[in-house]
Formats: sequence, structure tokens, C-alpha cells
Amino acid sequence: MNKVNEKTINKIRHTIELLRVQHSNIHGSQEQQWIQEHLTDKKLKQEVLNLSIVAFHILSVLESGEQTGIEIAEKINVTRGGVTRAAKKLLQYDLIVATKHSDDKKKIYYSLTDDGKKLAKVHDQMHETIKRELVDKLTAKYSMDDLKIVARFLNDLYLLESKF
Repeated sequence: MNKVNEKTINKIRHTIELLRVQHSNIHGSQEQQWIQEHLTDKKLKQEVLNLSIVAFHILSVLESGEQTGIEIAEKINVTRGGVTRAAKKLLQYDLIVATKHSDDKKKIYYSLTDDGKKLAKVHDQMHETIKRELVDKLTAKYSMDDLKIVARFLNDLYLLESKF
């Protein structure tokens, strides 16, 4: 690989690493801050600080109705243990309820409480706002052809990295 290509590839890898670090370190606190600013309920504002990103995504998934931990884990791409840990916090703050059906006593089904619905709604609004801003800013700066190249590149990168 020539020097120019190597330099460009290293810059891309470095930027992707920065994105990963930023996402894992402060993404949660940024989401929590946004959600807090858009809630009116004082009790929920305080509880937001004690919830993980996984917990917020569980709330959003449960908007479509009652689900088991396994179903939730598959939908948000986390381990069952991750769902269980987050669900314990959500149960502690009365944001979800856990029930067992009479026909299957082994499975635990989770569903939203009224407060859980409020928090899920604000979490969804946050993601919609982020998505809208991202689309507006990127389409203002780059052509659709540019964005298609970036999308293909990121997909190729994902496929390459998933082999390791």
C-alpha cells in the first residue's frame, strides 16, 4: 500500500475508534441529559440518572406490547443477562411489571407501567430528533451519491470486522 493510501486508511480507522470511544463513554450521559430536559415529572427526571442505555431501549421495545426477556434481547441485540440486569432496575423504579402466564410458569413477561410509557415516549422522541438532525446536516453537506458511497463503505467495514 502506498503512503497516501495508508495515511488515509489510518485516518479512517482513527476516526472510527474515536466514534466508538465517544459512544461507549458519554453516549449514555448525553441521552440521559436530553431525556431529563424533556421530562416534566420530577421523579422520572431523577430516575433517568440511574438507568442504562439498555434500560431505555427495553422501554422502547415494550411499547409494542408484553414480551419475554429473550424476545427483548433479540430485538435490541444484547445478552439475556443484560436484559435481566436492566429489567431489575426498571422493576425497582416501577417502570415495568413482570408477570408469568398460567400456561407457562417458566417465562417472565415484561410490560410497561404508565411511567414506563412516558419515559419510552421521550426516549423515542430523542432518537427521532437525533435522526432528523443527522439527515438534515449530512444531506446539506454531502450529495446523495457521496452518502451512498459512505453507506457502502461502512457496511463493508462492518462485514470485514465481523469476521474477527
